[in-house]
Amino acid sequence: PSPCDSLDQLLSRFEYKKGVLDTTSEKVVLRVPVQRTHCCHSGGSVEFGADGLLYLSTGDNTSSKASDGYSPLDERPGRGPFDSQKSSGNMNDLRGKILRIKVTPEGGYEIPEGNLFADGKGGKPEIYVLGVRNPFRIAIDPWTKYLYWGDVGPDVGEDGRYGPQSYDEWNQAMTAGNYGWPYFVGDNFAYPDRNFATDEVGELFNPKAPINASPNNTGARELPPARPALIWYPYGPSKEFPVLGTGSRSAMSGPFYDKRQLVPITNSALPDYYDGKWFI
Repeated sequence: PSPCDSLDQLLSRFEYKKGVLDTTSEKVVLRVPVQRTHCCHSGGSVEFGADGLLYLSTGDNTSSKASDGYSPLDERPGRGPFDSQKSSGNMNDLRGKILRIKVTPEGGYEIPEGNLFADGKGGKPEIYVLGVRNPFRIAIDPWTKYLYWGDVGPDVGEDGRYGPQSYDEWNQAMTAGNYGWPYFVGDNFAYPDRNFATDEVGELFNPKAPINASPNNTGARELPPARPALIWYPYGPSKEFPVLGTGSRSAMSGPFYDKRQLVPITNSALPDYYDGKWFI
């Protein structure tokens, strides 16, 4: 295979003609610069809302392998791939976000009203949701136009000196906002400021006024208040949502069941009870 000619993730559009995707017709709509030195969470999902707006989720593009299963806040020189403050907590970066744009017929895009920084002041105007980790699967309610997503959390099974145990989340955004990662998880459970050079642990981050003081942050220090998750669950039993049981975690937001949009195949319909319900 030929070497990759770009380190960016590309959101592209293609022409589909007579049942065939024309691979020569690519128009790059949006570029998301990523680091490929260490894993992970560089992918996401794409969804169109009923209002025609395009939503694109992007992972925090940060290795989780060197922070003991807690939040990756490594601010030592050269450790950017291990610091999610460079991406999810950075209002000047497209990673660790859910972006919302209006694609134009010419192949570019416009910024819709209601984005977090729609006027371009304070952060990237494409950002709708700030502060997510691994928002792989998203969905839009066709009736309310609210955005929903599953966010996969880190990998530790108990609370410790470095912060809370890991939780996966399902989230709802009625409006643009900050959903906390890498400073908070679940019901705004806070991580402490951690010095990876000395192994010292400082004060807990404040969800009402989070501060990104990382040298890897290229945006503003003061972040919008953090919103708690809609649903959150650990590896073990959840006292808030016991129906979720115990075991592995990989939160996915499935679609909303809309019987108006069914493909006309025999026996494809579910009972009316499910109309308008969100599948997770």
